[in-house]
Amino acid sequence: MATFSDLREHVLDTLWSQWHELGVAATVPRRHSDDFIDPEPLIAFTAIHGDLDPRLRDESIDWVLGYGTYISKARLKNVLQSWGRLEDPRFREYAATVNAHGGAGWAAANAKPLAFRPRDRSVLEDLTRPSLISLRIRALFGVGARAELIRAFLSRPHSAMTAADLSSETGYGKRNVLNELEPLRFAGLLTSFRAANSDRFSLARADPVEALVGPLPTRFTRWAQIFAVLDALLELVRQSTKRSALQNAIDAVRLIQERKDLFASAVIYPPPLPSGPQAWPVFMEWVVKLARAMAAGGPPIRRAEGDLLDVVPVRMPKGRRRPSDLVNRGRGD
Repeated sequence: MATFSDLREHVLDTLWSQWHELGVAATVPRRHSDDFIDPEPLIAFTAIHGDLDPRLRDESIDWVLGYGTYISKARLKNVLQSWGRLEDPRFREYAATVNAHGGAGWAAANAKPLAFRPRDRSVLEDLTRPSLISLRIRALFGVGARAELIRAFLSRPHSAMTAADLSSETGYGKRNVLNELEPLRFAGLLTSFRAANSDRFSLARADPVEALVGPLPTRFTRWAQIFAVLDALLELVRQSTKRSALQNAIDAVRLIQERKDLFASAVIYPPPLPSGPQAWPVFMEWVVKLARAMAAGGPPIRRAEGDLLDVVPVRMPKGRRRPSDLVNRGRGD
């Protein structure tokens, strides 16, 4: 059966690959060169799960000390809040360490800094690689909602999006998004129309914007949502070693049912699970399979030929919709 160690290995491969794209010294290959790197979710996830690899955590802190001017404190806070991790003690220790060595002023409450020694080994030679589109836009337009809006429109150049859509895409509040949309429309960068009682915005012309900020990556993975899913899965699997297969199965079903909106936002749909304790190994195989695909640098739920992989709405056996039903079925079997 797939194990926590398997999951840890693939998650770390993903993290090391993305930090390597940002200039962190690493021996792993760059497997995300054709995807955009989203710095705030990457920082938040690395901090919260720093115990997976303390060396990577320290290397990431070293990077933040050198290039933290490209990071949005407001967006970092919003990402953590959306994950329910705003008061996470592990992130606060990370933030306290960044503050102690760089005076960044991140929210750390009364947390004490980690034992850390700056290395100055991270080198971001330039921002011209496609994967660094987000940082490149920030270098041109400043760090804030406006830069993220431009990135969001470039990721979906043929879509007309509402302020609510764009809030989800950018990680900034709806009011902040609205404040930045009007100047972009006024300048002729965006067009808008009203439909279904909402204003919808789209790029007036993508070519001039692409020419200014390109080259673009081939994919714009929704990493804030992907890392939120990984965070929930890691926490569940961490606890599984202390529980029975039946209890783990119940917890897996509960997570799928209670966080179905989270999975949908990441365009990730867990497979149907069997009843009873057998649900846990099936769930674990899927989790590790998902993490392995992410680490390989490809879309996490698509095959090479374009077919969807495991994109099946979660469904329980007929007449059984609650985690408690799984307990009863397991005992009855």
